Amino acid sequence: MTIDPPDPLTIAIVGDQHSIHVRRWSEALAERGIRIVSVDLARRGRPAPIVAAELARARWRLGRLSRRPGTVVAVHYLHGGLVATALRGLHPVVLHAWGTDVTAVRRGPLGRFHYRQLAALLRRADAVTATGEFLASVTLRRFGVKAAVVPFGIDTSLFHPAADHTMGSAGAGEEPLRIGFVKWLEPKYGAQDLVEALGLLADLPFDATLVGDGSLRESLEARVRELGLAQRVHFLGRRPHSEIPDLLRGFDLLAMPSHQEAWGVAAAEASSTAIPVVATRIGGIPEVVVDGETGLLVPSQDPPALAAAIRRLAGDRDLRHRLGRAGRERVESLFDWQRCVDLMVGVYREAAAGRSRPR
Repeated sequence: MTIDPPDPLTIAIVGDQHSIHVRRWSEALAERGIRIVSVDLARRGRPAPIVAAELARARWRLGRLSRRPGTVVAVHYLHGGLVATALRGLHPVVLHAWGTDVTAVRRGPLGRFHYRQLAALLRRADAVTATGEFLASVTLRRFGVKAAVVPFGIDTSLFHPAADHTMGSAGAGEEPLRIGFVKWLEPKYGAQDLVEALGLLADLPFDATLVGDGSLRESLEARVRELGLAQRVHFLGRRPHSEIPDLLRGFDLLAMPSHQEAWGVAAAEASSTAIPVVATRIGGIPEVVVDGETGLLVPSQDPPALAAAIRRLAGDRDLRHRLGRAGRERVESLFDWQRCVDLMVGVYREAAAGRSRPR
């Protein structure tokens, strides 16, 4: 009997160690036998002097790690300012762009400083990844840096269709249409548009569940009461990620009326459970939701269009079933978690071997 030797790679994961995405990458790489060293640089409201002191310690630690053969420093979610300064000169470094870290445009002197710091960090990196083609195009256009596309990926063994999923329908004598929303209740994710759309669907039998919390929750609950929908629209608050698959399997469709979105993890998770997605045609969402094939796309900030798309699906169970089934197939072929981990490991191996783009 032979025992495979441990993988020679060591990855120093720099980022918010409380993030579900950071944890998923760390755990998946560790399962491949790769040594993981976690470095938490999340500010989370802590005073600047404390963060600066932690950055100094992290810089010393990362400097020592990066001198070891086979070690790669991997930064999840990019920062300008002090964090960019702390990472300067380290190699090999792989930067993982997530979304607003490269798409947000900051104004004024501090904004220009942030841009210069972030641009320098990106241009000195040994490799850069983006979650999708949209984000890769923004990274190239704004910073002149090419990024390899590595989606977050979906664990299709967890996000699977329900064995008895019947795709309920809103018709005479049948169960109400089950509408889901799974995002933060913040303006950029469009929960306010969904509530207004539901007000336009008052004649339709439906039951809507909003999963998530945020600054809009109180005003959204008040608006739901004004619309007379308090018995039909439910606010579950924030839920652990482990509960999301079962929640999705309880919906007939997912509404994702975001105003901005670099990719669309929630949409991909819903598609993986074989439910259709009604989403806005912005950012990277069309990479995940194919209009008329895996869901329906509508203009952003347009509650009537959102309501019309939901109404269309409410009256056509066969269409919901077809879109959901195609969504599952798309996730399996393009966004399966193990496939995405393979892509990420390939990026790290090239960086460790010095075969990434020249600095």
